[in-house]
Parts: sequence; C-alpha cells; structure tokens
Amino acid sequence: MTDKKIKLLFISVIVVFGITFFSWSGIMIFADSDKDGIVDSEDNCPYDGNFDQMDSDSDTLGDTCDTDDDNDGVSDSLDQFDTDPRDWADFDFDGVGSSIDTDDDNDGILDTKDTDPILSSENLATKYLQDIRTCADMDDRTFRLLCYSQFFGRVTENEENNSDALELSIALSKIGTIDDCHFVSHEIGHVAFEETKDVTKSLHDMDGTMCRGGYFHGVLASYFHEVEESGNSFPDSYQIVCDDLIGSSNYQDCIHGLGHGLVHYFGDDLHSAVGKCNDLSFYQDILCTKGVMMQYTDDILTRQGISQDSLSNLCIESELDKLDYQECSMSLGTTIAFFTNYNFDEGKISCGLIRNEKTQKLCIEGLRLEIEDSEKYKVTPLTLEKREKYQPQFVDDKTIDIRTPAIISNFSYSKDKETILFLIDRSGYVIMYVPFDLLPNGEAVLTVNGQVPTNLASDDTAIKDQVAITFEADSAGMVYLGPK
Repeated sequence: MTDKKIKLLFISVIVVFGITFFSWSGIMIFADSDKDGIVDSEDNCPYDGNFDQMDSDSDTLGDTCDTDDDNDGVSDSLDQFDTDPRDWADFDFDGVGSSIDTDDDNDGILDTKDTDPILSSENLATKYLQDIRTCADMDDRTFRLLCYSQFFGRVTENEENNSDALELSIALSKIGTIDDCHFVSHEIGHVAFEETKDVTKSLHDMDGTMCRGGYFHGVLASYFHEVEESGNSFPDSYQIVCDDLIGSSNYQDCIHGLGHGLVHYFGDDLHSAVGKCNDLSFYQDILCTKGVMMQYTDDILTRQGISQDSLSNLCIESELDKLDYQECSMSLGTTIAFFTNYNFDEGKISCGLIRNEKTQKLCIEGLRLEIEDSEKYKVTPLTLEKREKYQPQFVDDKTIDIRTPAIISNFSYSKDKETILFLIDRSGYVIMYVPFDLLPNGEAVLTVNGQVPTNLASDDTAIKDQVAITFEADSAGMVYLGPK
C-alpha cells in the first residue's frame, strides 16, 4: 500500500471515530469521551457533555461535573444559589439569598430594626451545616433519609423547641435536599415523647400540618413503644389518650397517629391493630385505620421492597371489611408515592404490578391523592384557622362525631325531647355522624338560627348504625336537630 493510501486510510479512521488530530510524522490521537466536540485534554468535564464549558468558580472543573460550582464549601445538592458564593439558601423563600436579604424572616420589618430577624430554620441550618452537608452529599436515597432521621433526632435532643426542628426539616424539604420531611419528622416525634413521656405535653402547641402530621405519628408510636417496653398489658386508656386535644385542629392528627402507634405495638398483626380502631367511634375509627394502613404498608414494603408478590399480598379483599380493604389499598399508593419520589407515572407502574384489578385502581387513587396533597401543602399550607376541627360530643355511651372548621360550644342532648343543640362560631361546612338511636323517632328537621341551611343532605352509612348529615351554615349561631 502506498504512503498516500495509508494517509487517506488514517483520515477515514479520523472521520469515522471522531479523532480530531494527526500529524504526518505519526498519528497522535486525542479522545473525546463525552462526544461534546471538545477533546478530553481540553475539556473541563471530559466525561460529562458540556458544550459551553461553564466554570463558575474558575477552578478548572466545569459546572456540569463540579459538585460545588461556586466553591463556597456548600455542595450543589444543598446550595440554592450554586453559582453565587455569597449565598447558599433562602430560608423565607422570597427569592433573595439570606446574606443579602434585608428582611430575612419576611415579616415586613427590616433586619436592622427587627429584634428577632432570623428564622429558627436558618439559625439551626447555620449551627448544624456540616451535619446537613454530610447527609445531603449521600447519593443513595435510603441512606440519605436514614442520615437525616438520625440527624434530626440529635437536633431534637439538643434544642429546646421541637417545632424549630420541624421548621428546619420543612426548609430543607423545600430546598430539595430532603425528599419528604414527613418521614424525618417521625424521628423528631419519637425523641420528643422520650423526653416528656406524655402524649399531650409532646403535642401541645404543635402544628399538625407541619410535614403532614409525621411528628404526631412519631409521638404516638413512641407512646406504644413505651407501653410495650414496660411489660404492661395493652392500656384501655388508649381510647382517651388524645382527648385533651379535643377542640383543637390537632385532635384528628392525634387519632390518626394512634393508628401508626398501634402498628408499632402489634407489628404485622394487622387485624389486632385495626380491631383496636374498630372499637372507637365512627370517625375515630376512620382516622385511626388510615394511620394503621399507612404505617403497615410502609413497614412491609420497606422490608420486602416493591414487587408483584409484596404488593399483591398486602391488602386481601376477602380478609378485610369493605372500608378497611379500601383504605389498605389506597395506602399502598401513599407508600408508593414515597418510594417513587412522588413521580405519578413511575408510581402508576408499581400499582400496576398488583394482581387484583380493583386493588390496582385504589392504589392509583391513593397515589394521586398523596401527590396532590403533598404539592398542595408546599404551595398553600393550611393555617390553624382554616383547618377542620374534629370535635366529638359524648352522650352516655354514644358519640356524635362532628367535623367543621367552626368551634362548637354549648352542646346539649335531650333524650326526652329527642333534640340536639349546639353553637357554631362562624359560617362554613359541618359534617355530623349521628347514631340512629339518638335521632328523633319521627320526621326530623335541622336548622341554623331557625332556618334550613344550604346544601343540607343526609346519608345512612349503614356502618356502626350512623347517619351522616352535612350542611353549609351561612352564619354563626344555633344548630338544632330534632322533631319537626
């Protein structure tokens, strides 16, 4: 082969394989591993395509492969301002980094005139930054969650105010370095109860909306752990352990947390845990069972992983009553939302592994609702003023369950007159679950201030002999339910 032909052959090899340089005195090959058109020897990220070669901190390592783009000591996985070395986070989420924000807590008072200008989440993040960085830099999602859970346990032990630890977990969740603060807040609740040994003290003045109730779940789980460790028999007082919170919006969070705690006590014995919920009043049972199923499906899938067998064998329709089966199936979707990082399409594939088509559909519905609730909470968290308050009213051995954002007072029941009376302090919806034998024998009427309210409806639940009554009150005033 002539020298000319050899040279042409090398030129062809250069064209086909992307070799960018050769000399007549001998072939010199410069590889381009990431195929971005820049040879490895000149590429500041040779294995990650970056055509622009952006290097924000001029450290010769391109932003695409640099874990700290602005070289401020805070890795990009944690840094909200990863190309600005002045800032790494915005704790009031107004779009302005904390170091240059003139109103760090966004309360309308400039920091220079504010007696308490810094949010608790920012104070704690600054204090524990190295610990947070350690967890944030973990690539494995499960290990990262475990790291954060242990970290928040230490923070709760060290700090006086448990809500400050929750505020920090919310901030890190919004930044994106915690996948979901709900699960780490379980650990905050665990530690809080260990310090007080009292459910009411642990929950007093806490906001049940924070991290979607995870703190409450942790407190109640620790309550039952304490019962188990003490060797005492199962306490009958579990039915009233939340009663001091009646009248606050946290009461229903406590009853829901009770279900989580029952699973910690009974383990995989689902029927025993659900049975304790069934012994409660109608709506207490619903809240408690939701907690049971949420904790139960999470425990099993955490141990066994997501597979066709594990998903298909958790909620057997023939082994559960109708409502318990539905709640179990929807809780599968709730748990899958966490496992798939709240990705609906990915979660739907997991639900599709379930052999029972009805369970599949309920799983997908639970997945959808969990993702919607999570997103809704991030955008517009409910204030205590707007939250529904579950306020059961006790008549002898019966319970009338009432749900409404209004505060109920002056409740009375007359057996002789077959009437129920109570005051509500504002307009809005009211939902009542009334046992059949507390209703008038003949035709009944419901009024607010003597007038039939808007959207009045009733439904025989046919479970626990209840009638569900719903209406919209146009104003505050007296509610009357009794004979016409």
